[in-house]
Amino acid sequence: MRVKDAPTDWSGINAEVARRLAETDRYMQPDFPLTESCRQALVAYRQSLRGLNHTYAHPEDVVFPTQPQIEKARA
Repeated sequence: MRVKDAPTDWSGINAEVARRLAETDRYMQPDFPLTESCRQALVAYRQSLRGLNHTYAHPEDVVFPTQPQIEKARA
């Protein structure tokens, strides 16, 4: 999804990627209670974020992936 006021240069894209990765860091801790399907979706989401500069030739074309819904595992 293209974000309104999204950055249009690689440094801005990289900063937004870093922000989005930081937002999901806590969910990747081994003791955070996620469902397995949610954990796999988050891994794919984070990998997609990391690959944006390899996926798009021009920063103005970048479309950020949608963060998956967080599903906590039941204790």
